[in-house]
Amino acid sequence: MSTAVIAITTHGLMIGKKIREQMGCDLYVPDVIKSEMPADFISYDTSTKDLVAKIWKKYRTLIFIMAMGLVVRIIRDHIEDKHKDPAVVVVDEMGRYAVSVLSGHEGGANRVAEKVALICMGDFVITTGSEATRTLILGMGCRRGTPVDELEKAMMEGLRLTGRKLSEVRVIASVEDKRDEKGLCQLSERVNIPLKFIPRTLIMAVEDNFPKSELVKKTLGIYSVAEPCAMLGGFRCQMILPKRKMKGITIAIAEERFLS
Repeated sequence: MSTAVIAITTHGLMIGKKIREQMGCDLYVPDVIKSEMPADFISYDTSTKDLVAKIWKKYRTLIFIMAMGLVVRIIRDHIEDKHKDPAVVVVDEMGRYAVSVLSGHEGGANRVAEKVALICMGDFVITTGSEATRTLILGMGCRRGTPVDELEKAMMEGLRLTGRKLSEVRVIASVEDKRDEKGLCQLSERVNIPLKFIPRTLIMAVEDNFPKSELVKKTLGIYSVAEPCAMLGGFRCQMILPKRKMKGITIAIAEERFLS
């Protein structure tokens, strides 16, 4: 396998199991929590630092479920070159954040962090300069079963209306109920843009700021999807395309603003 997950506590192991189930990774766990281990684990009786020294060049991606400081101390002696080093992602033990730490762009850690965050229902943190040029958050709602081709057409039409490019979109955001929406997942894979799902409780907290739909309220328990998801999907966002309706699809676009 090309990815290894390393968890060192029982809480971390719960996150590790979830990641392994979705990504098909090798899961490494120390002997000290052996009683909590699943059947398909790989145990180790050395220090985690010694384990990493042994497997550093074996995997293309290493996902650590532990404190960032500990990971930095463990990997520092192995770092050589961004084109050779494995991608390194760090996840906190509650699965709140997946942080791209090493080989973010070249090694693919950015994309791994996005996938892990989606699995854990958390958020991803990416700091590479190449990502800073992506400042658009595309909020999207749709009828159940909407084909990916229709979603893509709506997305491209929204971008056309703003005069912006697909390469500027950082995230496609929708309500948490759409996690299993096949068309959205296919769209994300097709255009290589991560999905971010916003909890309904957060949307309800801000929905008075946007036009309301009784139909959406009846279906999802919230009054709107595209606009609040566009605003909540990023940081310091400003709406640049209010909600547009297109064949059962709603789309809105917000832009993240740099600090001035």
